Amino acid sequence: MKIIHVISKNERDRRLLERIFKNIGQKAVFSIDLNDALLIFEKVNPAAVFIVDREDLLTEIKIREIKRVAPFIPIVVLLKGRDANLAVEYMKTGAFDCVQFPWTEEEIAPAVRKSLSLSGTKIELETPDSERQRKLALYSALLLTLVFGFIIGWYYAYSKTRVSKEEKNYRELPYRHPSGIIYPKDKLIISDWYTQALYNHNPKTFEISAVKSFANLMPTSLAQSKNHFWMLKTNGEIEKRLLDSKFTLLSRTKIKEDRIVGICFDGLYFWSSSPNEIRKHLNNDKLKILEKYKYSGGEISAMTCDNRFIWVADGKTKDLKKISLEIPGKIIESRFVRQYHIKGLKITGMVKKKAKIYFVGEKTGCGILFTQNEND
Repeated sequence: MKIIHVISKNERDRRLLERIFKNIGQKAVFSIDLNDALLIFEKVNPAAVFIVDREDLLTEIKIREIKRVAPFIPIVVLLKGRDANLAVEYMKTGAFDCVQFPWTEEEIAPAVRKSLSLSGTKIELETPDSERQRKLALYSALLLTLVFGFIIGWYYAYSKTRVSKEEKNYRELPYRHPSGIIYPKDKLIISDWYTQALYNHNPKTFEISAVKSFANLMPTSLAQSKNHFWMLKTNGEIEKRLLDSKFTLLSRTKIKEDRIVGICFDGLYFWSSSPNEIRKHLNNDKLKILEKYKYSGGEISAMTCDNRFIWVADGKTKDLKKISLEIPGKIIESRFVRQYHIKGLKITGMVKKKAKIYFVGEKTGCGILFTQNEND
């Protein structure tokens, strides 16, 4: 069985984590600090390391030191609070994942599964006795590089051309509960209801460039226009905010409808949906409802729109529905979405950018993002 190494100075935390790891059927060994951990690393080759945050030594230092001796080992930080910005900083430092507080089996088990799915590297601490052997190994490696460099380079270039289209268009997110997505200009913004935050991603590399946290709201859906966006909250309120660095609040209103699952803007009208209904709203601060249309498909999980069509992710039929803005009660076309048939996947947000549709969702303890061309 693969072993998890846990670094925690607090005895109460160690007892809690020991019980959690035992209940999920995972063997764990414990260290009280980094020095103790490095000594144990010489005897035990852990598959992943879990670090309790905010203890004697800065967590960033622990991450860097462990990465120095084992560059590819997954490191998971157990946060002492719910801080999305801090989690992002740790992941930039080298952490594989972060678990929000309070720690439970439901929160820790997915992080364990994800970290153990990676191939770890054997940890070897360098000592003075090994210096000569290290130099000999270095010379040998240089010689082998000269011999095989061209072959490896050619194979790498060839392999890149064989990466499937599906792999390029699918990725796991560093947070687990994405709830909405918008793509204004050169920003890809995704909301996460659990961390109560908006994550600004680089559309080319998907790296997180900024995080905006909200203390008293949970975003459940997003919609955009040219200069501002709307954010649906769990209490049914919809906030209109500027697309500036602070996401300045412009207005707030509440739609008196049950279980809103999606919102979008077609350039003229605002739209909202419940699982079995689509609504057309006047584009003003009150979002007055103009018309209601019965959804003729299975059950709406998420929606988006452009100036021609409404696009619906149907959670019951597991496909993409295309609906005309002129006749919102009629489905024009149903399209197969390969990723929608992944076990446990629930699509929670959508946005259309040119001819491509971006989807976000939850899949058994992790957040995902994938795309599909409009005409596929």
